[in-house]
Amino acid sequence: MRTVAMVLVILSLSFSPCLAQKPPMEKAYSYYFQGEMEEAIAIMKEEAEKNPDPQTYYFIGYAYYKMKKMDLAKEYFDKAYQMKAFYAPETKEKK
Repeated sequence: MRTVAMVLVILSLSFSPCLAQKPPMEKAYSYYFQGEMEEAIAIMKEEAEKNPDPQTYYFIGYAYYKMKKMDLAKEYFDKAYQMKAFYAPETKEKK
């Protein structure tokens, strides 16, 4: 019985630090979807410096867009588009 209890304690201690530490982008998305744009942007910019990624730039742009900072939003949308055309702005076709 003691052995089982000791194993359970050891296992719970070994896994708890992994669960407590969210990856930075997961934290950023969490802030983003909670409406805490400044916090999300700060984390995303730090991560983008280490690993430039169009999705990160897109989310930074969208966070600025939600804050009505259109010049900054455009800057980051453009960065995302330059890295991957998938992030191109939607255009309306003329009929």
